[in-house]
Amino acid sequence: MTSPSTPLVRQRVVVSGLGAVGTSLLQLLLDRADDLRERHSLVVDVVGAVDSRGAAASAGGLDLAAVLATKRGGASAADLPGAGRPGARVADVLAEVGDGVDVLVEAGPGDLGDGGAGLAAVREAQRRGLDVVLANKAPLVLAWGEVTGGAGGSRVRYGACAGGAVPTVDAGRRLLASASALRVETALNSTCNLVLRLVEGGATAEEAIAEAQRRGVAEPDPSTDVDGWDAAVKLVIIANAVLGRAAVLDDVAVTGIRDVDPAELAAARERGEAVVLVGLAEREGPEEEWRLSVRPTALARTHPLARMEPEEQGVVFTTDVAGRLAVTGYAPDAVPTAASVLRDLVDLAATAR
Repeated sequence: MTSPSTPLVRQRVVVSGLGAVGTSLLQLLLDRADDLRERHSLVVDVVGAVDSRGAAASAGGLDLAAVLATKRGGASAADLPGAGRPGARVADVLAEVGDGVDVLVEAGPGDLGDGGAGLAAVREAQRRGLDVVLANKAPLVLAWGEVTGGAGGSRVRYGACAGGAVPTVDAGRRLLASASALRVETALNSTCNLVLRLVEGGATAEEAIAEAQRRGVAEPDPSTDVDGWDAAVKLVIIANAVLGRAAVLDDVAVTGIRDVDPAELAAARERGEAVVLVGLAEREGPEEEWRLSVRPTALARTHPLARMEPEEQGVVFTTDVAGRLAVTGYAPDAVPTAASVLRDLVDLAATAR
């Protein structure tokens, strides 16, 4: 708890993307407002909220309960009485609130083609010198140097992009401050973890994917997950952020789980192993360059990634002098990812420029 004399920080935020992560973040901000004030001397005012059909904006701060009720009723933020802006995009909201905003939270859908609206929003925010918190991974993967380069004094946080609730970047950087990485193994896609365990238990792939969708773990179109690209994206972010390897998506050899044979899963189980979709960074060749891959891999049941529950995510760092560190986290829905976004907001407020 902060001292009574600690000055109150007011952080004004625009949230772009009101899907599962964005709405979970708004709910956390509503539910934890007293905690943020008492523990961190922080008040977060959401001055803009943008979805696919428009936006809501208010320089004095939006009524988050009203925004959430509007979204849960199937309407757009643009339909919010008095604050709705039909058709408005992030740039329009930023122009309207002007100097009355500090941070853009970009939580919209990722476009791995050209970055789409998410990358455009980040560029506009940085042009204005705003800080950025990312839950959308595409801007980092497609424009790492540009986005993290600090243009206009913009600070960027992206804890939610490389494992949601699992603090992979923070843990990796801290560990490697006094050690060198030899190998990094990740299992950071909850959809694949759940699908593999359900198929291992006797379900068909189609049944397993449908169950993952029913639980809210898998997207309506699960291709990015089951084909391995989400895991590859997260591995690229870890390579850049933790290993200092200037990686892009084309550097990753990717094999998803779509064609995994149930008989192979059963055979692995009989051997005391579990098949996991592993994102792997390891040093190879005489130059010991980092090689990146994503593929279904049979791991001994004693391995930290094989011991996880179906809806857990995890990362294992193996080092030269600091041994092995495994970090896992349970992520049955979008709330832990939203909590990671909130941690980044708290961090920015605590280290205000």
